Amino acid sequence: MTLKNLTDKIMDNWPAKIICLTLSLMLFLFYRMSTLEQRYFSVPLIVETNGDLVPATAYPRMVKIGLRGEANSIYPILENDIIATIDLSGYTKEGEYRVSVQTRSKGTALDIEPLEISVEPVEISLRVEHRMIKKVPVTPNFRGYPEAGYEFTGFTVEPAIVEVSGPRSIVEKISEVLTESIELSGRNASFDGIIAGVNRNNLLSISGQGKISFRVGINQTTLIKRFDDVPFYFENLDPAFLIETDMVSGSLELKGTQTDLETWTLPYNALTVLCENVTGPGVYSLPVQTIIPLPYEVIKSVPGEVQLTVKRKIE
Repeated sequence: MTLKNLTDKIMDNWPAKIICLTLSLMLFLFYRMSTLEQRYFSVPLIVETNGDLVPATAYPRMVKIGLRGEANSIYPILENDIIATIDLSGYTKEGEYRVSVQTRSKGTALDIEPLEISVEPVEISLRVEHRMIKKVPVTPNFRGYPEAGYEFTGFTVEPAIVEVSGPRSIVEKISEVLTESIELSGRNASFDGIIAGVNRNNLLSISGQGKISFRVGINQTTLIKRFDDVPFYFENLDPAFLIETDMVSGSLELKGTQTDLETWTLPYNALTVLCENVTGPGVYSLPVQTIIPLPYEVIKSVPGEVQLTVKRKIE
């Protein structure tokens, strides 16, 4: 067969041959596609910015990834080897935008054929604003009350001021950062710890990863208690003498812890009249001394001295 005859035979009825070839290719591709499997999983959505403009409205933190390919190729792919991003670095003004979600492959997802990657949603609508940084105080959030007889006496937090960063319109409204609850219920001693600052908006970030060190002071509750009609105790009085006086008792105000003072009883010599200078019958003005054990503190003692008449006993 000559070359001319071969050419003529190939070109004979060529439109039908082209159609048949096309149909065969389509059938092959259809069969190939029908035998491919699909796999779905979710990955974090990464926001890429130039550091100036940031999202100012909520957006999905996870997106759905679809893989289509041969089973022995798509199932070994690690989920973190598919990266989903939105790129805000090209925007320069605040406003509302529709941004497409892009995917990138790495590691186990590279050099796989055939492989189709789809993402849902394909676009995200969001507002972007200039990033703002603001310093605000940390305010501890206390809950409950100490054990009976004890009281809260103060606190310290470190750091006392933190930086909050995020979209301008949200940061402008922030005046403080509250901590998670610090439980005081049942406490009867000072304590410390580390707690997180509460971030109620995931568009914001708090410096130091929001970790706050704190110390809380808990002490016994102090009480001032008054004791009336406290009898005088005459110390070092010569037994040969008698005392006559219009004032036979005084009063005391003591400071101490609530748990102690509520049940404590005064000693018999709480108000002591010092009689060592009484050497004979007569009228004396003698000092009254308070005899109170530690840890109680005398706030007030009345009287400071007492006037009395000393007589010799009749035998």
